[in-house]
Amino acid sequence: MDIIQAYAVAAGGILFAFFLINLLPYLAPLWKHISLFTLKHLIYPYLLHRHRFIGPCSRAELLTQAIYLTANLFCLSFRVSGTAKAGIRAGTLSLVNMIPLFTGPSLSFLADRLGVSLQVYRCAHRSAGFMTVTLVLIHVLSVVSQGSFSLSPPQHLFAVIGASSLCLLIILSLPLLRKASYEIFLRMHQALAALFAYSVWRHLPADKLFPRLYLYISVGLFLFSCALQCGGILYRNGTFRYGHSRGQITQACGTVQMKIHLSKPLKVHAGQYISVWIPSVSFWSFLQSHPFVVTSWSDGNQKSLDLFIEPRRGLTREMLSHTSAADSRLVLFGGPHGISAPVGECETLLMITSDFGIAAHLPYLKQLIHGYNARNVRARRVHLVWQLSDIDIGFAAQPLLNSALDDDRIDQGYILCISIYLESGSMHKMPFGKRATVYSGVANLQEIIHAEVAAKRSGSAGPGNGSEGSKMTIEELESGRLGRGNGKMLVTGEFNDQLWFSVNLVEVSASEKIRDDLRIIVRSYLDEKVRLLELDYQPRKK
Repeated sequence: MDIIQAYAVAAGGILFAFFLINLLPYLAPLWKHISLFTLKHLIYPYLLHRHRFIGPCSRAELLTQAIYLTANLFCLSFRVSGTAKAGIRAGTLSLVNMIPLFTGPSLSFLADRLGVSLQVYRCAHRSAGFMTVTLVLIHVLSVVSQGSFSLSPPQHLFAVIGASSLCLLIILSLPLLRKASYEIFLRMHQALAALFAYSVWRHLPADKLFPRLYLYISVGLFLFSCALQCGGILYRNGTFRYGHSRGQITQACGTVQMKIHLSKPLKVHAGQYISVWIPSVSFWSFLQSHPFVVTSWSDGNQKSLDLFIEPRRGLTREMLSHTSAADSRLVLFGGPHGISAPVGECETLLMITSDFGIAAHLPYLKQLIHGYNARNVRARRVHLVWQLSDIDIGFAAQPLLNSALDDDRIDQGYILCISIYLESGSMHKMPFGKRATVYSGVANLQEIIHAEVAAKRSGSAGPGNGSEGSKMTIEELESGRLGRGNGKMLVTGEFNDQLWFSVNLVEVSASEKIRDDLRIIVRSYLDEKVRLLELDYQPRKK
């Protein structure tokens, strides 16, 4: 392409861009219908339902995977004559698909840079990994099918080493082995990936730029990402100019709570999480940072961070034996990571959570109540539904929940309604905290969402004026006791895996069954502007 052709292409691209910008007002109504159709028929319905080792998978996810597979098959087979050439092209394609896998050491950091959720980036990483393995397998089979294969040349030896390391990497990625010790798995995963990259470099011809260039691009992106991430960690921890951050670990009712006193102020948005290293607690802390959702929130820079942690295995379990408010430990952290949901733009919010998922909702509650008092958010009603399997989790989180309620004052008109359900236990109801009541049983999500939508439809989803602000019954919602309002509603939450929700707004953090049920329920209310929002933090299945 000469200079005249380049100029023509650039000028044409600029004119076409302005043309599209002018068409946006006319395309908005069409996009609204396309978006609703996509949510109803592609995003929410599961084509592959949840099984023990696979799933769930929506129609949109399977369609995306099919397009990705088709594109690679087309590139592999287009104008290729013979098995040998197909094998060579498969090897080159595997290097191209390998580039996203080596973009950086932290998936959270890369997801932030691309502006997507961690779950979306994990799916993309997993898909690129399987595609790379498949193409390498095709490359190996094509070579083996041509006759004898000698290990004498170093290039062939490293080909076997690279293929073996890739097979071992896939085996160690199986859920049964991965969950045994995630810290060790992750470092083994990275070590095998590095061995594979080195073997590929030794396997490729040294006298040709292509296809070695793809490997150089992968290494360059990895080093650049490492430099950015390490620089960010050093800067946020104030390593050079300030003292180190210190953490105080305490426990309550079998849960771990931690307050990190920062060496310098840090801006953290609601719903974000940080990766934490605590060298004095566990040696494995050096092997893997642990992501913890931040339960504190402020409209300015924070000087401390509050964490509400479920002790499971590894570092989180060892923290239980190092709980002392008097001890202050060295803490290093990375982040904050994650996407903060635009909850302030919705007028009605339904937050559905279970057990430790409350940690992800607390900063949103504080932000919404503060914004409502300052009159800079549209939210007029927030309904928190909390499903508990153990009342001790509720007692442990009670002070954090009470602190969120401090600014929700009756003179402003309560906007927060709390419904707490306890799966175990025979009591009918019991008071909980300042303004909540615990009820026995399982929340009927179908009725709750129907009541919220009915209240919004009748214009009664505004702030309440009750004196308790505890559990709001279905009859009270439908009778219009809560005031006026006609805005959007969003349903949000977290599950044992990750998923974003919005009912005119619904947030959810709960079990897999609840997540699957909510997809079905919310799908029937999409025409009512009900949406489902998945939060980055998800409590894991025990």
